[in-house]
Amino acid sequence: MYQAAPSNGMGVTALVLGIVGLVFSFIPLIGVIAWPLTVLGVIFGGVGISNAGKTPGMPKGPAVAGLVCSLVGLLVCIIWVASVSAT
Repeated sequence: MYQAAPSNGMGVTALVLGIVGLVFSFIPLIGVIAWPLTVLGVIFGGVGISNAGKTPGMPKGPAVAGLVCSLVGLLVCIIWVASVSAT
């Protein structure tokens, strides 16, 4: 019998939240939605990377990609706030 490969649910969640948060962060008025999405993406990405390090065979790629997308989306949100508050 074959065993199923372990999956990284937290990493996939981080990836989805990171992509959606990154897309929403570029839209001026809807960008407010991006803040909680990107923060949650960073948290889930960190947990996914941690879980992948503890479990052999668990993929780390989605968690890393989700963490990067979330951090970039969070950076875009911070830049928006800084540019709006400077004017």
